[in-house]
Amino acid sequence: MNFYKSAALALDHLEKNQGSVKGSLAAAGIKSTPGEGKRILALVIETLKYKPVLLELLTTVPLLSLEKLTFPKKVPRGAPSSRSLLLVLLHDLLFSSKNKIEASDLWPPKPALLKHQARLKGELVKLQIKKGKSRKEDLAVTSSSSGSGDLYRYIRYNSNYTKSLADLHEELERLGYTRLPKGEGVGKEKYPLGDKEYFEDEHLGEVLFVFNGATTWWNKSRWYEDGGIILQDKASCMPAKVLMWAWEDDEGECIDATAAPGNKTSYVSALMGNKGILHAFERSPNRYKTLTRMLEKAHCKNVKAQRADFLESDPKDGEYKKVTRILLDPSCSGSGIVNRLDYLLEDDVEESDSKTERLEKLASFQLQMILHAFKFPSARRIVYSTCSIHPEEDERVVLAALQSKIAKDKGWKLAPREQVIPSWERRGRPEEIGGDEDLAQGVIRCLPEDRTNGFFVSCFVRDDPAGLSISNITQPGSESASKAEDGKGNGTKSKTKTKAEAAVKSSNKRPRGVDDEESGDAERVSYTRQEMEREKAKTEDVKVAGYQVQVNETTENVNKEKTSAQLERNKRKKAAQKEKAKKRKLEA
Repeated sequence: MNFYKSAALALDHLEKNQGSVKGSLAAAGIKSTPGEGKRILALVIETLKYKPVLLELLTTVPLLSLEKLTFPKKVPRGAPSSRSLLLVLLHDLLFSSKNKIEASDLWPPKPALLKHQARLKGELVKLQIKKGKSRKEDLAVTSSSSGSGDLYRYIRYNSNYTKSLADLHEELERLGYTRLPKGEGVGKEKYPLGDKEYFEDEHLGEVLFVFNGATTWWNKSRWYEDGGIILQDKASCMPAKVLMWAWEDDEGECIDATAAPGNKTSYVSALMGNKGILHAFERSPNRYKTLTRMLEKAHCKNVKAQRADFLESDPKDGEYKKVTRILLDPSCSGSGIVNRLDYLLEDDVEESDSKTERLEKLASFQLQMILHAFKFPSARRIVYSTCSIHPEEDERVVLAALQSKIAKDKGWKLAPREQVIPSWERRGRPEEIGGDEDLAQGVIRCLPEDRTNGFFVSCFVRDDPAGLSISNITQPGSESASKAEDGKGNGTKSKTKTKAEAAVKSSNKRPRGVDDEESGDAERVSYTRQEMEREKAKTEDVKVAGYQVQVNETTENVNKEKTSAQLERNKRKKAAQKEKAKKRKLEA
């Protein structure tokens, strides 16, 4: 297989699955000799380092349009995408030690690219000057740099503030800033922004503004100190925006289940017009203090904060009888908070065991949060979000919730794309949500190349005719699993199980999640499990995209059978312990 095509295939797999580079080479089915493998690996890593710059060049020199016959939008099955192929070719032409494409002149992509060589190099010099880099090599993203994060900064206007949005624009004009006109694609055309330029975000409207990453005008400004503006990543604003879709003042009340440090809470408050009641739960004492400070600073008069565990709340309590909307942003792996390449260079073999086990625990906890939210009698809209890029915490948890008995009994479905920021292009992965394209279109994914943190947003609705139900999804071992659920099939439950039906492991402690109090980009909290409320016994079967989960509502505990992989891990651990014991005896 062509060297560049192999590298491009690996890039495609990385973008789709976010694994490690080594794992992507294998998963993409790339076969090569050890020497070729190292060469492909090096090219992929080097291309990733320069990817933000290369993507900028492709906006100023639109090769996908100029050479659409050579680099078509649709490619044959098994071929790399034209964009990924262009990235690896551009890297070698502009940043490799030889500054050339090492392929035959008869291979069409090479002459097609060389036609634009002079223009590409000229635009690269302009970028280098604009970024203040003395050498083009300094444009690379390294493990210690901030990636593409130095290109922009998001600042959200807080409508709860005493001054108006017009006042903010006047202040920025006084400081010498130019507001770029509205228009589709303005942001794409203007990255990186000039030092004194800003524009209104195309997806979140007039409350979110994009500035150059080096911007510091807000430092020591009364607007920032008094809570008139809030520094918040774009992706972190999306859950609140989706939650409050078509909100009306007389609809009811809202809940933020894991509120600290308060960025999302303050945005929901503002979207409610600072009216009504927003119940904010925070279990951690220290983070609760952070939350209350933030709410005071952001002038949130409609928030009723309580230092309590959402999972221990009683959905039938009269205090929550008017709650119609719930925001769930639970503890997660935080894998989306990456502006570095480190995670791409990890070795899949070394990390897989502990990583998989931790993700299973997190998924178990996240699912419990959703199922608990389903119980609130007046709830009609529930947003579930994570700052994770792992499908185990994202689409698979959503699918599990939709397949739960309580979801079916109470009529919970997934909101359609039209209600979940429809203009945002990157949607969910169909293959991770039962192969259902409509369900995948109903959720949002964000990646660092979208100029945001990695993020996932989904929305459950009921009593909404537009809601999306699960289609006839074929799961591994689905026939036997179906029999096991309803007890049919010769009058007994099927004993057939596949590896994909292993249950998610139970834990006496809540899984540890990312905790980023300072930035507010990931509003997560690490929990310790306490005893759950005792309710009338009722067991339901839930599938987590291939995992078979038993949820016993008596204790809200998710029990997991050991998979063959876990048994194998335990064997290896025991063998290693025995070996160490033998060595200690010999040394003694």
